[in-house]
Amino acid sequence: MTVKSTLESSFFKTKAGKMTLAFIVIMLAFALIMLGIYQVNNVFIHIGFVLMLVAMLYSPVDVFILNRKKN
Repeated sequence: MTVKSTLESSFFKTKAGKMTLAFIVIMLAFALIMLGIYQVNNVFIHIGFVLMLVAMLYSPVDVFILNRKKN
């Protein structure tokens, strides 16, 4: 196992890495929405919207539901 692969695998397990992935998904969704508007294709628009919704809701779901600290 190389140092580079260890850093890559550990980075995406951190909160910053997960938020980076969410940002990348949002940018991909934006590109899909714009492509769908340009080509008048509702399928691309809907897929982009769902991807953007999932990526934007990741952080609140992670904080308030998945990793909720119980008192």
